[in-house]
Amino acid sequence: MKEADLAVAGGNAPFGVIVVDNDTSEIICRDHDRVKEYCDPTAHGEINAIRKLCKERNVLSLANTTFYTTSEPCPTCLTGMIKAKVPINYFGAETEATASLPIKAKDLAMQSKKYPIEINSGILAEDCLEQRKKF
Repeated sequence: MKEADLAVAGGNAPFGVIVVDNDTSEIICRDHDRVKEYCDPTAHGEINAIRKLCKERNVLSLANTTFYTTSEPCPTCLTGMIKAKVPINYFGAETEATASLPIKAKDLAMQSKKYPIEINSGILAEDCLEQRKKF
């Protein structure tokens, strides 16, 4: 949620992500929405984290990570996580019907046969939704 607050402080949407290494249980990346900052409609927190970690590690696979996000990943972010082989995502607030593409992450994840991803909801859901409503 602190990352989402940083996004808002920078004039972006209130979406944050924390990435944890599954082997060490350590946080290895923190990021947030930077769409306006980067003038890039794909600069969502999850995409930023994927780009950063893959570049830093010189890898295309983040198979040993878990993504914790303040909101249900949009189709772009979920597809990015699938392509990066992220096995698990926990998120807070569910996507609202007013989202640009209101497709449920679990429904989209079920379509991924080659790189399955487990989607779990409800982590601080009310707090994350309240944070989004303030924006």
